This record gives sequence, structure tokens and C-alpha cells, in this order.
Amino acid sequence: MIVLARIDDRLIHGQVVLGWGRVLKPDRYLVVDDEVASSEWEKSLYASAVQDETSVSILTIDEAIEALNGESFRDEKVILLVKSPQTMLSLVEKGFNVSEVNVGGLHYSEGKDKVLDNVYLNNEERLALRELVKKGITLEARPLPDSERVILNHLVV
Repeated sequence: MIVLARIDDRLIHGQVVLGWGRVLKPDRYLVVDDEVASSEWEKSLYASAVQDETSVSILTIDEAIEALNGESFRDEKVILLVKSPQTMLSLVEKGFNVSEVNVGGLHYSEGKDKVLDNVYLNNEERLALRELVKKGITLEARPLPDSERVILNHLVV
């Protein structure tokens, strides 16, 4: 069962493990990223950020869809993490069923406009988020569980 579906360009890091992990107590962190899944070094780096008994899986989009649609994670509480709105949209378009997505951190880089303090978007990211909204998905911007919940849907259209 997915307890949090989060877009965060840093994937696994302190806010996720110490903030969300302590509250949600997941059995597994599922990182979905084609590039990271193809790099043993990056997979090892991200997996090392989780110090407790929690499992870490790093899969491509297609592998994740197969696992999510199968029995792999049915009896586990899972925090799903992707780097970009485009990856989340790909998952949804391939059959991942989600009603709410947490936008935890999309940080500034050239060509991005500020939407909120922790959310900067370029045109491609904005378009992907718009498509998620069109599919009836609620987008919430909240870096940590005790942060103010801001609904992004109207800010990306």
C-alpha cells in the first residue's frame, strides 16, 4: 500500500527518512527513476541513506508498474519517490492509481519559476503537473508532515 507518493528532486534524504518516515513508518522506500536504477553506484548511495530496518527498492518506471500492479508490495507500507512530475505522470499513464501526490521539493535551477518556497517549475514540469490535475489528482506541497498543507492544483494551471 502506498502511504505517500512524493515528487522530490533529491529522492531519499533527511526530510523523507526522518520527517515522513518517522510519522508514516514505511516498510519500504520505492524510488522510481530510470537513470538511477541503471547506476549501481547511485542505487547504493540512496539505499545507504536509510539506516533502519526499512527496505529500499530502486526501479525503472516499467519495473515499478509491474511491481505495483502485482503482489510485490501489497502487504507493505510504501513511500514512493520520484524526481520529477514527468516520472509521476508516466507512472499514472501506465496504470499507477493515485489520488494525491505530495510535491516535496523541486528546487531552483535556471529556467525555473518560483511557485512556492520549495517548488520551482520549468515549462515541462508545469505541463506534467497540469496533466496530473486533469486526471483528478490532488497535488499538495508540503516538505514535512507537520508543514502547512498547500494545494498546488490551482497554481499549476
